[in-house]
Amino acid sequence: MASEEESTDVSEVTQTETRAAVSRLRAKNTAPGPDGVPGRALVLALKKLEPQLRGLFTACLEQGQFPSVWKEGRLVLFRKEGRPADSPSAYRPIVLLDEAGKLLERIIADRLVSHLCREGPDLDENQFGFRRGRSTIDAITRVRALAEETVSRGGVVLAVSLDISNAFNTLPWSCIREALYYHRVPPYLRRTIGAYLEERCVTYWGRDGAGRRVMSCGVPQGSVLGPLLWNIGYDWVLRGELPSGADLTCYADDTLVTVRGSSHREAALVATAAVSQVVNRIRRLGLEVALNKSEAMVFHGPRRAPPPGSHIVVSGARIAVESTMKYLGLVLDSRWEFGPHFRRLAPKLMAVLVYSVVQYPISSCECH
Repeated sequence: MASEEESTDVSEVTQTETRAAVSRLRAKNTAPGPDGVPGRALVLALKKLEPQLRGLFTACLEQGQFPSVWKEGRLVLFRKEGRPADSPSAYRPIVLLDEAGKLLERIIADRLVSHLCREGPDLDENQFGFRRGRSTIDAITRVRALAEETVSRGGVVLAVSLDISNAFNTLPWSCIREALYYHRVPPYLRRTIGAYLEERCVTYWGRDGAGRRVMSCGVPQGSVLGPLLWNIGYDWVLRGELPSGADLTCYADDTLVTVRGSSHREAALVATAAVSQVVNRIRRLGLEVALNKSEAMVFHGPRRAPPPGSHIVVSGARIAVESTMKYLGLVLDSRWEFGPHFRRLAPKLMAVLVYSVVQYPISSCECH
């Protein structure tokens, strides 16, 4: 009898699976990968090529292979707002991949999600990123519910947002492989995902012309499987035990530690221990936390503001407790009034309004 690792008992890729993957491809208008074939052109071609492609995808799963041509991506850098142009952190790397390869990724991802949901163990319930039926709103709603429940009883909640340096590009592949075992992923999917990770490369244009780099860690941003593999690898952090009164809420790599306390002193003491534990687990994965970029704030009731100069110390780094904190695109304040958020947003909205008026002036006759 074949061992579990040698088993090739793989169900064929069905027409339903390929058409589900194609429907998502049809809905997007993304830039093509190195082969230059746009997704919408591939959709038209698949009307004739679908049976052959299904056969190819089935063979890949049976043999635990992922074609090398689909593991090469074209690197594109997108500028991040509000950061110096000469800083590497001012750019978000996106890898453009062939659309045909992303169809196979979609089928693998759908089978992987189906396994996690039906057989498991599933991902931790407090991971909200890149998961069907979950959003940033759900993550923020959870944090707000925790805060308001504690504040209504006269307590305070200290929240610490951790900044993970270059998270998606540095996650070790060994973490992903170990996590696939923990989640009891079928051997054929583990083999195929292993092949998907091996010998990946990106091409790019630099000062000296075209370049090529073989990758040895990280998940490609711009891929289909990458976000799911990040969640699986990072899930170990969420499974760690925390001190009583501490909770962890994640949206992909955005990691928020919240601590309930009857006083600011109690919350700070527990937060110091909880954040230290989370940071240690993140580092044990092979990732690094930029404590100097991490933020902290307190949710509190009337006349319960934290003492001036409040802070916690983690691994020798001092994290000041501020009155606001940016989290998942919102500027949070202690009373959930969002005044600071709208004050920060107002100049941007005004700039858009001025631009619109200049570019698309309304004549007096149109007003009437």
